[in-house]
Amino acid sequence: MERLGLKKVEEFRTPLILNDQISMRNRLAIAPMAGLTDIPFRSLCWRFGAGYTVSEMVTSKEGFWSTEKSRLRRLAVPGVYPWSVQIAGSDPAQMIETAKKLVQEGVQVIDINFGCPAKKVCRQMAGSAVLKDLDLIERIVSQLVNALDVPVTIKTRTGLTRADDLGREAVVRAESVGAKMAVLHGRSKECKFQGTADYGKIRSVVEAVNIPLFANGDINDLDSAILVAEKSGPDGLMIGRGAIGQPWIFSYLLGEELPSIEERLVVMNEHLDAIHSFYGSERGARVSRKHLMAYFTRLRAPVLGKQFVSLGTPQEQTAWLRNIDVGVVESFSSSAEEVAIAA
Repeated sequence: MERLGLKKVEEFRTPLILNDQISMRNRLAIAPMAGLTDIPFRSLCWRFGAGYTVSEMVTSKEGFWSTEKSRLRRLAVPGVYPWSVQIAGSDPAQMIETAKKLVQEGVQVIDINFGCPAKKVCRQMAGSAVLKDLDLIERIVSQLVNALDVPVTIKTRTGLTRADDLGREAVVRAESVGAKMAVLHGRSKECKFQGTADYGKIRSVVEAVNIPLFANGDINDLDSAILVAEKSGPDGLMIGRGAIGQPWIFSYLLGEELPSIEERLVVMNEHLDAIHSFYGSERGARVSRKHLMAYFTRLRAPVLGKQFVSLGTPQEQTAWLRNIDVGVVESFSSSAEEVAIAA
């Protein structure tokens, strides 16, 4: 069987239907990234045109459901559809229990994490570690599909190592037992985030299945989006680290103009306010540092990011950012376009 996906960025601007009730407004998605793609950030990505968002990973381990971290991760983003939550684990019964609770709360899509390479996740036989047991992957997906009335999707990697094709087999098996969509990161578990994404391996999965297959990895700007489209022919793009510090990458790929530096500073202030409001003073001050550092790094002004990181309280952060002059930022940046799409 051979199937070719989409080849042009323009094609990713079209809707994607998962079932009779669930669809995406376009095929540009923000990847779930623990500690980064929280509700404030996903809200921004949606505002800038992302067609699909997935929550940060929620563990299915018993005892974690009621924690504050779990509660905040699985909250719905107002106005965003479909409501998708990613779960991780290796015990089908526990995962079903977690998924059923999520569906009872209104979640519309359950995504399974078979791709996280973090040691603390893999040590629990979750994330990409589950790739070592394809029978278990098939069993997990099958049992979740049979237990739920909502679409089940998966996100995984090319394999455990660069040499194997376990990711391809995992997607094929997931499709065979009812998964409605898959996302493939173009690196193996062993690679973590080193090297470059293997778009040839993504293409081999596109050609092996009929369900929608989204490509993930190294999508930072228009040129890289064009490259992954041409090299792998996926049905959609899921953007991860490439969106951090530039949530407007989605509107840019949808054909809109890049925001000016002044407009970006407005977004940065809004994002900062949203973080403080969502997490409260102490945690909000901590969480905001990684995002503002990313914004200023992409603006070629990491020195300003370091100044922000040195601030201790939300009040200091807000006052400092409000007082940043556009001219100061522009002095670091040669042009708006170069700044916005810098990897």
